[in-house]
Amino acid sequence: MCSPSVIPYPDLPGVRFISLDALPVSNLTVQIPEGAYVNHGAIDSQGVNFCHVTTTYTHSGETDTVTVDVYLPTSGWNGRMQGIGGGGWTAGGLNFPFSSMSMLGAVAEGYSAVTTNAGHPELDPVDWVLESPGNVNKRLLENFGSTSLNELSIIGKSVIKSYYGKPPLFSYWSGCSQGGRQGMKLAEKYPAAFDGIAASAPALDFAGLGVGALWPQVVIKAMGQYPENCELIAITEAAVGSCDSDDGRIDNVISHPDACSFDPFSVANKSISCTDTGRPESVQISEAAAKVANATWTGARAADGSFLWWGLKKGTRLVEGNLGFLVNPGLATTICSSNGTCTGKPTEIADQWIRFLVKKDPSFDVTKVTMAEFEALFQASMEEYRSIFNVEPNLDAFRDVGGKMLSYHGLADTIIPPDSTRNFYRLVTAQDTQIHDYYRVFEAPGLGHCYGGTGGYYPRGLFDALVSWVELGVVPDRLDSSTPPAGDGSMQTGVLCPYPQKVYYNGSGLSTTTDGSYCAD
Repeated sequence: MCSPSVIPYPDLPGVRFISLDALPVSNLTVQIPEGAYVNHGAIDSQGVNFCHVTTTYTHSGETDTVTVDVYLPTSGWNGRMQGIGGGGWTAGGLNFPFSSMSMLGAVAEGYSAVTTNAGHPELDPVDWVLESPGNVNKRLLENFGSTSLNELSIIGKSVIKSYYGKPPLFSYWSGCSQGGRQGMKLAEKYPAAFDGIAASAPALDFAGLGVGALWPQVVIKAMGQYPENCELIAITEAAVGSCDSDDGRIDNVISHPDACSFDPFSVANKSISCTDTGRPESVQISEAAAKVANATWTGARAADGSFLWWGLKKGTRLVEGNLGFLVNPGLATTICSSNGTCTGKPTEIADQWIRFLVKKDPSFDVTKVTMAEFEALFQASMEEYRSIFNVEPNLDAFRDVGGKMLSYHGLADTIIPPDSTRNFYRLVTAQDTQIHDYYRVFEAPGLGHCYGGTGGYYPRGLFDALVSWVELGVVPDRLDSSTPPAGDGSMQTGVLCPYPQKVYYNGSGLSTTTDGSYCAD
C-alpha cells in the first residue's frame, strides 16, 4: 500500500526527519531519449506504475533541509535499488532534469530508484553556495560533496524494506560527470553503500576542474588575440582528418588521440568560410588559433612550466555548440560582433566556481584573470576544496567488501579531461595491480561529455554489464557501443576496450558492425 502509514522514518543517526509522504503514480508513459538516462539506452515504456515516496530531514544542530525521493514499482520489482546521481552543481533530485528522467527510466526497468537534492534544490549555485558575503555554506557543500550520498543509500534501503517487506538483493549507483564523481566518492568513502557503481566521466578532481577549465580563456587574454570559433572548428576537423585512420578504419573519429601527431600550425593561414560575426566571410586560420588549440590540448601549466591541469584530447570540440538536448560548453569559445570584435567566453562551471567558491564574490570578473592570478586561484581552490570534493585513489575497502565499478570516459570529452580518469586509475593500480578484478575503465572514441560528441561511441549496455559482473561474475572484457543515429537513422557500431587497452580494426568488417575489431595494448 502506497501510504506513509506503512513506511516509518528510517533509522539514521545524526538527523531529524521532518516529513514523509507517499503518492501512487499510475499508467505513466515513460519515454527517455538515449543519453539522458546515462549508462543505459533509450526507454520507451507504457503503463508504468509506482509509489513515489518523498522524505525530508535536517542534520542535528543545522538548518539544512534535505529531500530524498524514492520510486517503488507497484509490480514487477526486480529486487534491486538504483541510486541516481546528479550533474553540474546538483547532487540529484527531481528538479534536475537528467536525474528526474533517470528516476523514471530506472523504475520503468523495474528498479526501485532513489535520488537526493543534498539540501539545495536550486540548480544555480547563486542560490545556495554563499551563506553570506565572503562565506561559503560549508554544511551544504559537505552534503553535496559526500554526506548526502551515504544517507541516500540508508534511506533508500529502509524505505524499500518497509514497502516490500524485504531489503533489495542488490544496490547500484548510476551517474556521469558530477554523478560519476559521486559514485567514485561512494566507493572511496562509503564502500559498503552499493554493490555496484557505474561512474562515468567522473569529475574526480572537482577542485581542480573548477579553475582548470578556465585555462584556454586565460591564454587567449594573455595573447590579446581572440580567434573566431570557426578557426578552432577547422583545426579540430583537420586533426580528425589527419589521425582518423590510426585505429584501422575511417569513421570521422580519433580513437588514439595520444598517438596523433597533427600540428595545428600546419593549417595556419589556410582560408576557410566563417559566419561567427553573423555574416558569411572568408577568414584565415590564425597562428593565435593554433596556439590556443595547443594550449587547450596541453593543459594548464604554472609559471615555471610545472603541471597544473590536464588538457583535452585532439579531436575534441573546443568551442561552444548545440548538440541536441546537450550544449557543448567549449573551453576556448569566443563571441564575435558584427564589427569583427571578439571577446572570450568562459565556461559556466569555471565562471561560477571561481566567483562563488574561490573568490566568494559574485561580482568578480573572471574574464580579467591573468596568468599569475590563474595559478594562485588554482592553488587556493585545491587547498580549500580538495578534501570536500576530490576522490582519493584508495579503493581497498571497496575491493574488500566485494564491490564492482565500471566507468566510461569519452576521448572527446569537452569539459572533464580523460587524463583525469586515467591518472586516478594509474594511482590505484600502483597500490593494487589486480585492479581489473573490481574496477574497469572504458575509453570511448569520439564521445563527448557523457554523450554526444562528433560521432562518439556510446556504451548503452554499461549498466547491464555491471549487473552481470556483480550478480553472475561475468567479467566485461569489452563493451559494444554505437554512435548516435544519423539523419537517415543509420549508425556506426564499435567496441570499447578496458583501459589501458585500445581498440583496433583489421579492416575485415564494415563500419556498421563490430566485425574485425580487437583490443590490444
